[in-house]
Amino acid sequence: MITTGSRIFASFNEKDGQGLLASLCSDLLSEQKAIWPKLREGYLAQETARMREIFCPGFTLKVQWNPQRIVSSAASVDPTSIQARPCFLCRENLPDVQQAILYREEYIVLCNPAPIFRQHYTVAHIQHRQQSIEPALPAFLTLMQDFSPRFMVFYNGPRSGASAPDHLHFQAAPADAMPVEGDIHADGKRRLLKRTEGVDLFKAVGLGRAILVLQGAERECVAAVLLKIIAAMRTIFQTPDEPMLNLLGSYRENRWHIMMFPRRRHRPSVYDLNGDAQILISPGSVDMGGLFITPVEKDFQAVDAALVQNIFQDVSVDEEMVERIVDAL
Repeated sequence: MITTGSRIFASFNEKDGQGLLASLCSDLLSEQKAIWPKLREGYLAQETARMREIFCPGFTLKVQWNPQRIVSSAASVDPTSIQARPCFLCRENLPDVQQAILYREEYIVLCNPAPIFRQHYTVAHIQHRQQSIEPALPAFLTLMQDFSPRFMVFYNGPRSGASAPDHLHFQAAPADAMPVEGDIHADGKRRLLKRTEGVDLFKAVGLGRAILVLQGAERECVAAVLLKIIAAMRTIFQTPDEPMLNLLGSYRENRWHIMMFPRRRHRPSVYDLNGDAQILISPGSVDMGGLFITPVEKDFQAVDAALVQNIFQDVSVDEEMVERIVDAL
Protein backbone atom coordinates (compact mmCIF):
# COMPACT_ATOMS: atom_id res chain seq x y z
CA MET A 1 0.00 0.00 0.00
CA ILE A 2 1.06 3.58 -0.64
CA THR A 3 0.92 6.35 1.95
CA THR A 4 -2.45 7.95 2.68
CA GLY A 5 -3.22 10.84 0.37
CA SER A 6 -1.40 9.33 -2.60
CA ARG A 7 -3.38 8.81 -5.80
CA ILE A 8 -2.11 5.21 -6.00
CA PHE A 9 -3.83 2.95 -3.49
CA ALA A 10 -2.01 -0.23 -4.58
CA SER A 11 -0.18 -1.76 -7.55
CA PHE A 12 -0.77 -4.95 -9.50
CA ASN A 13 2.08 -6.34 -11.60
CA GLU A 14 2.79 -9.35 -13.76
CA LYS A 15 4.22 -11.38 -10.88
CA ASP A 16 1.06 -11.02 -8.79
CA GLY A 17 -1.17 -14.07 -8.62
CA GLN A 18 -4.57 -14.68 -10.18
CA GLY A 19 -7.37 -13.50 -7.90
CA LEU A 20 -5.34 -10.76 -6.26
CA LEU A 21 -6.64 -8.03 -8.56
CA ALA A 22 -10.26 -8.71 -7.57
CA SER A 23 -9.31 -8.60 -3.90
CA LEU A 24 -7.39 -5.35 -4.32
CA CYS A 25 -10.39 -3.82 -6.07
CA SER A 26 -12.71 -4.84 -3.24
CA ASP A 27 -10.32 -3.22 -0.76
CA LEU A 28 -10.16 -0.07 -2.88
CA LEU A 29 -13.95 0.13 -3.05
CA SER A 30 -14.30 -0.20 0.73
CA GLU A 31 -11.71 2.50 1.32
CA GLN A 32 -13.21 4.86 -1.26
CA LYS A 33 -16.72 4.46 0.16
CA ALA A 34 -15.36 5.52 3.54
CA ILE A 35 -13.73 8.75 2.34
CA TRP A 36 -15.57 9.75 -0.86
CA PRO A 37 -19.16 10.92 -0.26
CA LYS A 38 -20.10 10.98 -3.96
CA LEU A 39 -19.09 7.35 -4.40
CA ARG A 40 -20.91 6.35 -1.22
CA GLU A 41 -24.06 8.09 -2.47
CA GLY A 42 -23.67 6.43 -5.87
CA TYR A 43 -23.63 2.98 -4.33
CA LEU A 44 -26.58 3.78 -2.10
CA ALA A 45 -28.50 4.79 -5.25
CA GLN A 46 -27.42 1.58 -6.99
CA GLU A 47 -28.46 -0.58 -4.06
CA THR A 48 -31.93 0.98 -4.01
CA ALA A 49 -32.39 1.19 -7.79
CA ARG A 50 -35.67 -0.25 -9.03
CA MET A 51 -35.54 -3.26 -11.33
CA ARG A 52 -38.00 -4.90 -13.70
CA GLU A 53 -37.77 -8.11 -15.70
CA ILE A 54 -39.01 -8.26 -19.28
CA PHE A 55 -39.80 -11.58 -20.92
CA CYS A 56 -39.04 -11.47 -24.63
CA PRO A 57 -39.44 -14.34 -27.10
CA GLY A 58 -36.47 -16.60 -26.41
CA PHE A 59 -34.69 -14.49 -23.79
CA THR A 60 -35.10 -12.32 -20.71
CA LEU A 61 -34.04 -8.75 -20.09
CA LYS A 62 -33.78 -6.62 -16.97
CA VAL A 63 -34.46 -2.89 -16.76
CA GLN A 64 -32.84 -0.73 -14.09
CA TRP A 65 -34.04 2.77 -13.19
CA ASN A 66 -30.83 4.57 -12.32
CA PRO A 67 -31.17 8.40 -12.43
CA GLN A 68 -27.47 8.97 -11.77
CA ARG A 69 -26.66 7.44 -15.18
CA ILE A 70 -28.23 10.42 -16.99
CA VAL A 71 -24.76 11.92 -17.51
CA SER A 72 -23.63 8.83 -19.43
CA SER A 73 -26.88 8.11 -21.31
CA ALA A 74 -27.28 11.71 -22.48
CA ALA A 75 -23.60 12.41 -23.09
CA SER A 76 -22.75 14.35 -26.24
CA VAL A 77 -19.97 12.40 -27.92
CA ASP A 78 -19.52 14.43 -31.09
CA PRO A 79 -15.95 15.73 -31.64
CA THR A 80 -16.84 19.34 -30.80
CA SER A 81 -18.41 18.42 -27.46
CA ILE A 82 -15.53 16.09 -26.58
CA GLN A 83 -12.95 18.79 -27.26
CA ALA A 84 -14.88 21.34 -25.20
CA ARG A 85 -14.78 19.38 -21.94
CA PRO A 86 -11.88 18.17 -19.79
CA CYS A 87 -11.32 14.43 -19.98
CA PHE A 88 -12.77 12.91 -16.81
CA LEU A 89 -10.49 9.85 -17.06
CA CYS A 90 -7.20 11.73 -17.13
CA ARG A 91 -5.42 11.63 -13.78
CA GLU A 92 -5.12 15.41 -13.47
CA ASN A 93 -8.92 15.77 -13.75
CA LEU A 94 -9.90 13.10 -11.22
CA PRO A 95 -11.39 14.27 -7.90
CA ASP A 96 -8.72 14.80 -5.25
CA VAL A 97 -10.21 12.04 -3.11
CA GLN A 98 -10.26 9.45 -5.88
CA GLN A 99 -7.60 6.76 -5.65
CA ALA A 100 -6.58 4.05 -8.08
CA ILE A 101 -4.86 0.72 -8.48
CA LEU A 102 -1.92 0.96 -10.85
CA TYR A 103 -2.40 -2.02 -13.16
CA ARG A 104 0.68 -3.44 -14.89
CA GLU A 105 2.26 0.05 -15.09
CA GLU A 106 -0.08 0.94 -17.99
CA TYR A 107 -3.64 1.38 -16.64
CA ILE A 108 -5.35 2.62 -13.51
CA VAL A 109 -8.36 0.87 -11.98
CA LEU A 110 -10.93 3.35 -10.64
CA CYS A 111 -14.18 2.97 -8.73
CA ASN A 112 -17.02 4.17 -10.94
CA PRO A 113 -18.93 6.89 -8.99
CA ALA A 114 -22.17 6.14 -10.90
CA PRO A 115 -22.25 2.34 -10.53
CA ILE A 116 -24.62 -0.01 -12.29
CA PHE A 117 -23.46 -3.09 -10.34
CA ARG A 118 -22.61 -3.92 -6.73
CA GLN A 119 -18.99 -3.51 -7.82
CA HIS A 120 -18.25 -1.40 -10.88
CA TYR A 121 -14.75 -0.40 -11.99
CA THR A 122 -13.33 1.64 -14.84
CA VAL A 123 -9.88 0.65 -16.12
CA ALA A 124 -8.35 3.66 -17.86
CA HIS A 125 -5.06 3.95 -19.72
CA ILE A 126 -2.55 6.17 -17.93
CA GLN A 127 -2.15 8.18 -21.14
CA HIS A 128 -4.84 10.15 -22.94
CA ARG A 129 -5.32 8.12 -26.11
CA GLN A 130 -8.26 7.31 -28.35
CA GLN A 131 -10.69 4.53 -27.50
CA SER A 132 -9.60 1.73 -29.84
CA ILE A 133 -9.67 -1.99 -29.16
CA GLU A 134 -7.18 -3.30 -31.72
CA PRO A 135 -3.95 -2.07 -30.08
CA ALA A 136 -5.42 -2.79 -26.65
CA LEU A 137 -6.54 -6.40 -27.23
CA PRO A 138 -3.58 -7.98 -25.36
CA ALA A 139 -4.35 -5.84 -22.30
CA PHE A 140 -8.08 -6.55 -22.61
CA LEU A 141 -7.55 -10.32 -22.60
CA THR A 142 -4.92 -10.20 -19.85
CA LEU A 143 -7.27 -8.12 -17.70
CA MET A 144 -9.93 -10.84 -17.93
CA GLN A 145 -7.40 -13.42 -16.78
CA ASP A 146 -6.20 -11.26 -13.89
CA PHE A 147 -9.76 -10.54 -12.79
CA SER A 148 -10.91 -14.18 -13.07
CA PRO A 149 -12.97 -15.92 -11.99
CA ARG A 150 -15.03 -13.34 -10.10
CA PHE A 151 -15.33 -10.62 -12.76
CA MET A 152 -16.10 -9.99 -16.38
CA VAL A 153 -14.58 -7.17 -18.44
CA PHE A 154 -16.35 -5.14 -21.13
CA TYR A 155 -15.52 -2.63 -23.84
CA ASN A 156 -17.67 -0.01 -25.57
CA GLY A 157 -16.53 1.16 -28.97
CA PRO A 158 -16.10 4.93 -29.51
CA ARG A 159 -19.41 4.98 -31.44
CA SER A 160 -21.11 2.20 -29.49
CA GLY A 161 -21.82 3.51 -26.02
CA ALA A 162 -18.50 4.88 -24.79
CA SER A 163 -19.11 8.14 -22.92
CA ALA A 164 -15.35 8.87 -23.10
CA PRO A 165 -14.45 7.97 -26.69
CA ASP A 166 -11.32 10.10 -26.41
CA HIS A 167 -9.72 8.03 -23.61
CA LEU A 168 -8.96 4.31 -23.85
CA HIS A 169 -10.74 2.40 -21.11
CA PHE A 170 -12.50 -0.82 -20.16
CA GLN A 171 -14.96 -1.61 -17.40
CA ALA A 172 -15.31 -4.53 -15.01
CA ALA A 173 -18.28 -5.95 -13.10
CA PRO A 174 -19.07 -9.14 -11.17
CA ALA A 175 -19.49 -12.26 -13.28
CA ASP A 176 -23.07 -13.28 -14.09
CA ALA A 177 -24.34 -9.71 -13.63
CA MET A 178 -25.90 -9.58 -17.10
CA PRO A 179 -28.72 -11.83 -18.35
CA VAL A 180 -26.95 -12.69 -21.61
CA GLU A 181 -24.32 -14.65 -19.67
CA GLY A 182 -27.01 -17.18 -18.75
CA ASP A 183 -29.05 -16.91 -21.95
CA ILE A 184 -26.11 -17.73 -24.23
CA HIS A 185 -25.57 -21.08 -22.51
CA ALA A 186 -29.18 -22.26 -22.72
CA ASP A 187 -29.95 -25.19 -25.00
CA GLY A 188 -30.17 -24.23 -28.64
CA LYS A 189 -28.97 -20.64 -28.17
CA ARG A 190 -25.59 -21.09 -29.88
CA ARG A 191 -24.59 -22.51 -33.24
CA LEU A 192 -20.99 -23.38 -34.03
CA LEU A 193 -19.92 -21.57 -37.19
CA LYS A 194 -16.31 -22.64 -37.51
CA ARG A 195 -13.11 -23.56 -35.71
CA THR A 196 -10.14 -21.48 -36.71
CA GLU A 197 -6.68 -21.08 -35.17
CA GLY A 198 -7.74 -23.06 -32.12
CA VAL A 199 -10.75 -20.81 -31.49
CA ASP A 200 -14.40 -21.90 -31.62
CA LEU A 201 -16.64 -19.28 -33.22
CA PHE A 202 -20.38 -19.42 -32.50
CA LYS A 203 -23.32 -17.19 -33.24
CA ALA A 204 -26.29 -16.61 -30.96
CA VAL A 205 -29.67 -17.97 -32.01
CA GLY A 206 -32.97 -16.44 -30.92
CA LEU A 207 -31.58 -13.79 -28.55
CA GLY A 208 -32.96 -10.78 -30.41
CA ARG A 209 -29.64 -9.26 -31.45
CA ALA A 210 -26.48 -10.27 -33.30
CA ILE A 211 -23.90 -11.91 -31.03
CA LEU A 212 -20.70 -13.69 -32.03
CA VAL A 213 -19.11 -15.87 -29.36
CA LEU A 214 -15.43 -16.81 -29.32
CA GLN A 215 -13.87 -19.44 -27.06
CA GLY A 216 -10.19 -20.31 -26.96
CA ALA A 217 -7.36 -21.27 -24.63
CA GLU A 218 -4.51 -19.36 -26.30
CA ARG A 219 -4.44 -15.58 -25.85
CA GLU A 220 -2.65 -14.92 -29.13
CA CYS A 221 -5.12 -17.05 -31.09
CA VAL A 222 -8.18 -15.40 -29.55
CA ALA A 223 -6.69 -11.97 -30.27
CA ALA A 224 -5.88 -12.96 -33.87
CA VAL A 225 -9.45 -14.12 -34.60
CA LEU A 226 -10.91 -10.97 -33.01
CA LEU A 227 -8.63 -8.85 -35.18
CA LYS A 228 -9.76 -10.72 -38.29
CA ILE A 229 -13.42 -10.18 -37.43
CA ILE A 230 -12.81 -6.45 -36.90
CA ALA A 231 -10.89 -6.24 -40.20
CA ALA A 232 -13.76 -8.03 -41.98
CA MET A 233 -16.29 -5.60 -40.48
CA ARG A 234 -14.16 -2.64 -41.52
CA THR A 235 -14.09 -3.91 -45.10
CA ILE A 236 -17.81 -4.71 -45.23
CA PHE A 237 -18.84 -1.38 -43.73
CA GLN A 238 -16.24 0.44 -45.85
CA THR A 239 -14.94 2.52 -42.97
CA PRO A 240 -11.35 3.38 -42.00
CA ASP A 241 -12.47 3.77 -38.39
CA GLU A 242 -13.14 1.11 -35.80
CA PRO A 243 -16.40 -0.62 -36.75
CA MET A 244 -19.21 -0.29 -34.26
CA LEU A 245 -19.06 -3.04 -31.63
CA ASN A 246 -19.29 -3.98 -27.98
CA LEU A 247 -17.34 -6.72 -26.22
CA LEU A 248 -18.03 -8.73 -23.05
CA GLY A 249 -15.46 -11.21 -21.86
CA SER A 250 -14.32 -13.45 -19.05
CA TYR A 251 -11.69 -16.09 -18.36
CA ARG A 252 -12.75 -19.33 -16.73
CA GLU A 253 -11.80 -23.00 -16.90
CA ASN A 254 -8.55 -21.96 -18.62
CA ARG A 255 -10.36 -20.44 -21.61
CA TRP A 256 -11.36 -16.99 -22.79
CA HIS A 257 -15.07 -16.51 -23.44
CA ILE A 258 -15.78 -13.41 -25.54
CA MET A 259 -19.13 -12.09 -26.74
CA MET A 260 -19.02 -9.56 -29.58
CA PHE A 261 -22.04 -7.43 -30.49
CA PRO A 262 -21.59 -6.07 -34.03
CA ARG A 263 -23.47 -2.79 -34.38
CA ARG A 264 -24.85 -0.69 -37.20
CA ARG A 265 -26.13 2.24 -35.18
CA HIS A 266 -25.03 4.15 -32.07
CA ARG A 267 -28.46 4.99 -30.65
CA PRO A 268 -31.92 3.63 -31.52
CA SER A 269 -34.50 5.70 -33.38
CA VAL A 270 -36.58 6.21 -30.20
CA TYR A 271 -33.64 8.14 -28.71
CA ASP A 272 -34.02 10.79 -31.42
CA LEU A 273 -37.74 11.42 -30.90
CA ASN A 274 -38.97 14.64 -29.29
CA GLY A 275 -40.70 15.28 -25.98
CA ASP A 276 -42.36 12.42 -24.13
CA ALA A 277 -41.93 10.15 -27.15
CA GLN A 278 -38.17 10.05 -26.60
CA ILE A 279 -36.77 6.97 -24.84
CA LEU A 280 -33.39 7.84 -23.33
CA ILE A 281 -31.66 4.50 -23.81
CA SER A 282 -28.18 4.66 -25.32
CA PRO A 283 -27.05 1.04 -25.60
CA GLY A 284 -23.57 0.04 -24.53
CA SER A 285 -22.19 -3.35 -23.53
CA VAL A 286 -24.41 -3.51 -20.44
CA ASP A 287 -27.61 -2.90 -22.42
CA MET A 288 -26.55 -5.29 -25.18
CA GLY A 289 -25.85 -7.76 -22.38
CA GLY A 290 -29.50 -7.68 -21.40
CA LEU A 291 -29.59 -5.00 -18.69
CA PHE A 292 -31.25 -1.81 -19.97
CA ILE A 293 -30.27 1.27 -17.99
CA THR A 294 -32.98 3.94 -17.86
CA PRO A 295 -32.15 7.23 -16.11
CA VAL A 296 -35.70 8.53 -16.65
CA GLU A 297 -38.61 6.96 -14.72
CA LYS A 298 -41.13 7.16 -17.58
CA ASP A 299 -38.72 5.19 -19.77
CA PHE A 300 -38.30 2.60 -17.02
CA GLN A 301 -42.08 2.12 -17.04
CA ALA A 302 -42.37 2.20 -20.85
CA VAL A 303 -39.95 -0.59 -21.70
CA ASP A 304 -41.74 -3.73 -22.83
CA ALA A 305 -40.86 -6.73 -24.99
CA ALA A 306 -41.79 -4.98 -28.25
CA LEU A 307 -39.63 -1.94 -27.45
CA VAL A 308 -36.70 -4.15 -26.45
CA GLN A 309 -36.85 -6.00 -29.74
CA ASN A 310 -37.16 -2.74 -31.71
CA ILE A 311 -34.11 -1.26 -29.98
CA PHE A 312 -32.01 -4.37 -30.58
CA GLN A 313 -33.06 -4.51 -34.24
CA ASP A 314 -32.26 -0.81 -34.62
CA VAL A 315 -28.71 -0.98 -33.33
CA SER A 316 -27.62 -4.54 -34.25
CA VAL A 317 -26.48 -5.80 -37.62
CA ASP A 318 -28.88 -8.24 -39.28
CA GLU A 319 -28.46 -11.96 -39.98
CA GLU A 320 -27.19 -11.39 -43.51
CA MET A 321 -24.47 -9.08 -42.21
CA VAL A 322 -23.39 -11.67 -39.63
CA GLU A 323 -23.00 -14.23 -42.42
CA ARG A 324 -20.96 -11.80 -44.50
CA ILE A 325 -18.65 -11.11 -41.57
CA VAL A 326 -18.07 -14.81 -40.93
CA ASP A 327 -17.65 -15.61 -44.63
CA ALA A 328 -14.96 -12.93 -44.85
CA LEU A 329 -12.75 -14.65 -42.27
